Amino acid sequence: MIDDDRLRRFLFEDAPVRGHWVRLSRAWREAREHQVLPDAVMRLLGESLAAASLLAASLKFTGTLTLQLTGGSGRVTMLIAQATDVGTLRGVAHVDPASTDTGAGFQQLIGGGRLVVSVEQGAGVEPWQGVVPLDGSSLAACLESYFLVSEQLPTCIVLAADAEHAAGLLLQKLPAPAELGEGAAASVQDVWEEAMALLRTLTTAELLTCDAQELLRRLFGNRDLRLFDGEPVNFACRCSRERVAAMLQGMGQAEVASVIEELGAVTVTCEFCQQAYRFDAVDAERLFLDLPAGSASGAVN
Repeated sequence: MIDDDRLRRFLFEDAPVRGHWVRLSRAWREAREHQVLPDAVMRLLGESLAAASLLAASLKFTGTLTLQLTGGSGRVTMLIAQATDVGTLRGVAHVDPASTDTGAGFQQLIGGGRLVVSVEQGAGVEPWQGVVPLDGSSLAACLESYFLVSEQLPTCIVLAADAEHAAGLLLQKLPAPAELGEGAAASVQDVWEEAMALLRTLTTAELLTCDAQELLRRLFGNRDLRLFDGEPVNFACRCSRERVAAMLQGMGQAEVASVIEELGAVTVTCEFCQQAYRFDAVDAERLFLDLPAGSASGAVN
């Protein structure tokens, strides 16, 4: 039976190599159901959500990992994929309406720009951020560069998405124990190079249709692996009326009042789930009733 909307971790028992596998089904469809995207952009968003889930699996604390593709000159003007330590995800992509390029290649879609990987740990902790150029031939290649540059962690990633599923597999070579001699270290390197070569043989169809156990058997059937139980992955948006209220407070009472005077109410619609939050004059008055003069809150996210 195929594991839908599950993430599974695995280890090589005989070498410092670990991996994560994820396959999204309902969560992927729910994440994009309010977005009308060209097929190539839709697949890129699916790959990004699978990648965010793979990376968030390494979080050792309560937090959110965000992948942002921005600053390029291609059809995709901005793409955000977020995943949390508890297996929730959401994502959104913006397409330049004036673009006439119908190319489906990665560089045609993003046109350079940069990949921003950020991690939020909650109140009182400064977010961490890493940035690498989007100069690879695929999102997976750019993420591999990110790990090599930002974390000095050799990583191999494969990603795929279609209209029904999004999936990914991440493999990482961990630092070898300091007491290993040159011979043992060379043996670990051989294992890693063989594992990378095998992973590169994986087809899109296999990644999208095989469950973790079957996929790992096909790739690494000659190795002793430990496959851990699956963890659920679900679509969930972080938006709320409270977050929108905080954003409006940050805008200031005069600006909010100006919008209400012109339109009768302020309506903010979440880009990720299309939930609309409406604040009329009475709601706006309550927003600023007990707010200290000169104070401002952060933007909704």
